Amino acid sequence: MKDHISICICTYHRNQMLEHLLRKIALQKTDGLFDYSIVVVDNGVAGHAREIVMKLKTELGMNIFYDIEPEHTIPAVRNHALRLATGNYIAIIDDDEFPPQHWLVTMYRAIQTFDVDGALGPVHPFFEQHPPFWLIKGQFCERPVHRTGTLLQWNQTRTGNVLLKKNVFDKHNLCFDPKFKTGGSDQAFFKQAMEVGCKFIAVEEAPVYENVPPERQTKTYYLKRALVNGYNSYKYSINKAHGLSRVIAPAKSLFALLVYTLYIPFCICIGTHMVIKYAEKGANHMSQLFAMLGIELVKKRNF
Repeated sequence: MKDHISICICTYHRNQMLEHLLRKIALQKTDGLFDYSIVVVDNGVAGHAREIVMKLKTELGMNIFYDIEPEHTIPAVRNHALRLATGNYIAIIDDDEFPPQHWLVTMYRAIQTFDVDGALGPVHPFFEQHPPFWLIKGQFCERPVHRTGTLLQWNQTRTGNVLLKKNVFDKHNLCFDPKFKTGGSDQAFFKQAMEVGCKFIAVEEAPVYENVPPERQTKTYYLKRALVNGYNSYKYSINKAHGLSRVIAPAKSLFALLVYTLYIPFCICIGTHMVIKYAEKGANHMSQLFAMLGIELVKKRNF
């Protein structure tokens, strides 16, 4: 029997991007090696994506499962998608991304070639219109790209472009930790998986492309993102901290915040990209300091 891949997509109020993604998935090459189906879980209780999903299911003749997750958190909707998945392989791609035709088969072949539990491909930005200069100069949308076959560490992982064996979840009873409501549950999952012996590699030749709409080309977007990431970073690290490290952590964040704040006036002479870069770093540490007081500055993530 052929392997079967369940492509899991979590979506929230991005119908146009979701439609583009589903049309691209319908063009995936398999080289006769596997079959695939799609799982779409809508994180909006009103089910705004239902109509477009049902339309494309009929129009494109694709095998699509659709459901709604009422709890508006990232791990909840990811875990819901996993429960609906029927394949012995799980692919995960974001609803604001789209893949080339060879994406899935390239990831699949890499897993077989390197005999690993999963593969992660790069995510490149895609701009429909010319972005502001500071965004490109500061490389705010760029992510690290690793050579094919590189054995990844947990802090090099995420779920924007991944294919892995379903038994990674089933054999070890793993899921996405519900404590990480606004982000971070993907790296926490991969860390747990690696701790029980799972191996994941990079596949440079299997990229996907992330849409960067105008609302993500603003300075406030990156500052808000830094506040979310800062809170999640603290939440993850505090579970691992013991003794003196619990005292050192706030001191480091406070010192870093002061340093980055002092840097900003000098960065004005260099350019906007440097101002935003250090403001982003400062916002991250400020968020961590508030997190130590039990305050979450951004409680819901809708971006």
